Amino acid sequence: MIAVIASSSFSFAQEALLKGVVFDENNGETIPLVNIVKTGTTIGTSSNDLGAYQLSLSPGEHSIRFSSIGYKDTLITFFLDPDEVLTIDVYLREDHLFLDEIVVSADRVTRIVQELAVFRDRQNKGLVSYEADIYKLAILGTTEEYDTLRLNLSPMAFSERVSKIRHIMNPERFSETTIANRNSKNFFSEYDFFSTGGPPLNLNQELVPISILSEDITVIGPISKRAGRFYYLSEEEAGDGWPEGTSKIIVNPKVSNRPLFIGSIWYNQGSSTILGIDVTLNDYASTNSGLFSIYDLRYEQTYQQFDEFWLPEQTKLSAKLEFIGASRPITYKDEWTWDNHRINPRNLNPEDLDLNTSVVQPDAHKRKKVFWDSLSVRDENENFIYLDKAQEYNENNRSLRLGMSIMSRFFRLPYQLERFYLTNISDIYHYNRVEGHTFGLGLRTPVHPNYDFRVAGNYGVSSEEFTYRLQGLYFIPRTAFAPDVVYQNDIIQQYQDYEYNRTPLDFFEFRHTMAALFAGDPENNYFRRTGLSAGVRYRFDIESFLRIQYLNEEHTSLETNTNYNVFGNELDVNLAPNNHPVYPAIDGRLKGVSVHLHHDTRKYLRTQFLRDYNIRDFGWLVDAKLESGISEWGSDFGYNRYRIGLKFNVPVFSSHFIQSDLIIGASDSGTPGQRMFSYNGFVMDDYVRERPFNTVSFKEPVGYRVSLLKVKYKFGSSITRKAPIGFIQKSGIHLATFLTYGILDETPGLQPLLPTTNAETQAEIGIAAFKIFGFIYVEFSRRLIGDFGNSVGLQVLF
Repeated sequence: MIAVIASSSFSFAQEALLKGVVFDENNGETIPLVNIVKTGTTIGTSSNDLGAYQLSLSPGEHSIRFSSIGYKDTLITFFLDPDEVLTIDVYLREDHLFLDEIVVSADRVTRIVQELAVFRDRQNKGLVSYEADIYKLAILGTTEEYDTLRLNLSPMAFSERVSKIRHIMNPERFSETTIANRNSKNFFSEYDFFSTGGPPLNLNQELVPISILSEDITVIGPISKRAGRFYYLSEEEAGDGWPEGTSKIIVNPKVSNRPLFIGSIWYNQGSSTILGIDVTLNDYASTNSGLFSIYDLRYEQTYQQFDEFWLPEQTKLSAKLEFIGASRPITYKDEWTWDNHRINPRNLNPEDLDLNTSVVQPDAHKRKKVFWDSLSVRDENENFIYLDKAQEYNENNRSLRLGMSIMSRFFRLPYQLERFYLTNISDIYHYNRVEGHTFGLGLRTPVHPNYDFRVAGNYGVSSEEFTYRLQGLYFIPRTAFAPDVVYQNDIIQQYQDYEYNRTPLDFFEFRHTMAALFAGDPENNYFRRTGLSAGVRYRFDIESFLRIQYLNEEHTSLETNTNYNVFGNELDVNLAPNNHPVYPAIDGRLKGVSVHLHHDTRKYLRTQFLRDYNIRDFGWLVDAKLESGISEWGSDFGYNRYRIGLKFNVPVFSSHFIQSDLIIGASDSGTPGQRMFSYNGFVMDDYVRERPFNTVSFKEPVGYRVSLLKVKYKFGSSITRKAPIGFIQKSGIHLATFLTYGILDETPGLQPLLPTTNAETQAEIGIAAFKIFGFIYVEFSRRLIGDFGNSVGLQVLF
């Protein structure tokens, strides 16, 4: 509701004046701190403590927007003559839906921050997407300990990158395509090390997700509606270098036992627009991999206006790195210079962006020096002054050089894996008591979203025979369908009911090799699988598919050919056979159908390494498999079996997570021993096996039917990095606790197990320590109730 009370007054200036008072339409009270902005500009003001306002404007037609927390926006349009003074009182109507979401703070500065958060969200509603070009120059160097401003940097290494950015706001998808990159041999990162694989940080969010060295942490945004609960907020003048009307909000954490920001935020009072951010994560957000630690993480951002939207102009990331054995820390400075913004391009759709990550073009490293010298935005980057020194630097410190070499390989791993042609280390060598020492070679195409071709061949010394596996997957252009074919004469481990995605760094087979070499026990049965599985795969998304396959395979049981182990013990093949006497592999031909559904809603980041190759935030995963051997087709095995797994990952404050797994599986009496569901093959997560019960060994299948629920609480490193134990701090250990409750039954049948059945109940509680020195995983558990397996269980993985 708008009331025009008076107009007509005279002034010697040509500018006109708009003034008035803002009221609450419901109770008639005045409203302070209302944002009053001319649409499409930064021209604006805010109402004072009495609700009064005035705004100088040029003659002509104007559209002015009035907005405040808890009220619906009001837009007025009017015409001003030269020297006119127009008085308009504005009555704002409450937004009841919005008032249910937030309690408006009585503190003035906190309310300003809440206003900024709300206004910026509303301002960007019309921003569907944008594209931009970015020049990135990162520098590594050393500084003196007392040099808190990081001046006088002695550069030692560099990385340059030119990228094209595509950012869709809803659903949020972000893609960076690197078209040129070069770096020193000892530079550690081909990718962003801070806030990996995503757009610039949005500190207006209630929960700001950050990834540092593959560790996900969650920080309360200092420009969010909840900022006042977690930060002390104060205001002062912005000082020189900022436009007139700019104020500075100083942010300090109220607590020290969770990751929070410290620093400053600059905003324009008239337009309620954030112009700059300079914040540092507190010590609680520091991280430790066991080989190096990261601290003093700093994030700086300035913005510029494009149309009516404010987008990044310059981004600066910095941190301190300290290696084990190094005498002093290294400073990391990464600066992004944004250029050529394109607002709401018509050709950009959500389906065009498959990954929230960086994609490096194959020839990106082949750009000549003339290309880098010709970049128009290069000189605008402050790190540019260090570039020549970094190129000439030669590191003589052995500890530092070793640490940087480790970092270099650590961070380049995902980039190299995508372009690595070897299928897996176990295709080069592995050992078991059936084949003995096995040598071979496996080749694959580099990772690509539209195809995957692999071939592997091996020779077993003790079995004196060759084995092979051919695999092809190719998505038909402009469709979501792909032929999916596997032809093999291979010796595989029993109970492998899952589709295992083998990468060059898969250590699964390597662990079995070590067990066989040192203990002599194969730990798992092996059988021969010869034949064809062919079908079609339908892709919902980069991480989701439906796969239907026809199976035509010959299965053959195998005996032990060697009793060798490193210690030279003579193992009795009757006491330690390959073919388990209770659940043996059975000879015969399998003809049937397999249906596999895999759907993953969680964030996918390819630019990670080792066991954290896929970093996740909130989301859920369903993996379901149905398989049938059909006697009418000539199958020696007539059976049915299914398994359904549902996993939830819920981030909690800091770097904590709650994970839950619900598993249901069953098979009937026709199931051959080699196709039974072993208990430790049920859980699927990116095709990596997890063990629900550590007290139940992998070699011990637990029957035909199972239902279980596992809940795990991951503490991340927010606890361990503050532990008063030096080893825990230095090794980078993360901790988790878990509880598993399940119902098991060795009676064949397809009915899901329920608590009311007469099946055996099993429960286990345990603790896990992971990321020890970056890659070791240990789980210890104790059985609470039940008769399956051992009373205690221990698993060590790397």
